[in-house]
Amino acid sequence: MERIEIPATKSNLIRLKDELVFAEDSLDLLDQKKEILVRQISSLAVRAEKVREEMNQRLIVAYERLQEAVIQYGEATVASVGLGLQAGEQLRVREKSLMGVVLPQVHIDIPPLKPGYGFYATGKGIDSTTVAIHRAMELAGELAEVEVGMERLIVELKKTLKRINVLSHIYIPKYQATIKAIDISLEEKEREDSFRLRRIRNKGM
Repeated sequence: MERIEIPATKSNLIRLKDELVFAEDSLDLLDQKKEILVRQISSLAVRAEKVREEMNQRLIVAYERLQEAVIQYGEATVASVGLGLQAGEQLRVREKSLMGVVLPQVHIDIPPLKPGYGFYATGKGIDSTTVAIHRAMELAGELAEVEVGMERLIVELKKTLKRINVLSHIYIPKYQATIKAIDISLEEKEREDSFRLRRIRNKGM
């Protein structure tokens, strides 16, 4: 096992033992952080799947309504109506921190639907398309929130796992090997000093 190159003294031994305790405490904290991150990522993954599924369903409905409207009123009319639509949505983004990771909290305020087009050459087909698109927009903020949050947590988890790996497989074993080597060296030195002292005493008798 690779060791830290350091003189075998009692002061160095005490310092290394203190640093080993600090490294082991850090490893415990990183393990706790890892567990929290994994739980949060799992929770967001479940939520993201539900929101994504609901979003896809709403988009499918919106696309079907759009196709029906194009068939019924013509592409030019539908495109003209689309240019006149203004949802008036307002995006609000806040932030919260989890284990040092900044997570977005996204909310889209969409006012009650008020079609901005005239009634000439339009009808229920256009209205149902507008409502379907409006409903799909309602989930856009939540989907962005969970996907961005999950991505940031995964990045942090990878960093945490890398630190855990370095501590548990490199630094802590290196400290342990060095402490053991210094302990052995100091014990040998004490035995040599004790033997030398006995020889001096025996000579003096």
